[in-house]
Amino acid sequence: MAEYQVTRGNLEQVFYSLSAELDNNQVLLVKTQSGNTGRWGMARLWRSWMEATAKFMAANGCTMPLMISPNGEPYGKRPFAAEDAHELFTSRWLGVAADGTRLSWSKAGHDGMRAATKGERFNALRCHEAWATERGILLFSPRDSEYRLMQEEQDQ
Repeated sequence: MAEYQVTRGNLEQVFYSLSAELDNNQVLLVKTQSGNTGRWGMARLWRSWMEATAKFMAANGCTMPLMISPNGEPYGKRPFAAEDAHELFTSRWLGVAADGTRLSWSKAGHDGMRAATKGERFNALRCHEAWATERGILLFSPRDSEYRLMQEEQDQ
């Protein structure tokens, strides 16, 4: 399976490569996406890591308040959940753009957020992996994931 990064500058070369593949295979499946945000692979990996992180944190006594009183005091407790981990670590590792816009794992920004670039997502995953490793949290990382492939490129 070939993967191509296509620009106006190499469109003709990619076309010839696809033509050569069609000589070997009668049918090809072609899928397109913006090169800026990457595949959903990193976002899915992030969500699975948030699940593992939340389980670790909840097992170690981390809780969330149920309500906030009018004077700002939290009361009541509930277990720390994956969505809590997502919100906490998205703000910590992904952060905000230079103009103060919150970055998002979504493919298209929404609710006043900007979609994080592939590089910003990669950096957030690396930061979280280092943080989790220091605490002994086991994180699933498939060999063929977009994150692992980018990691291998970085380490060369």
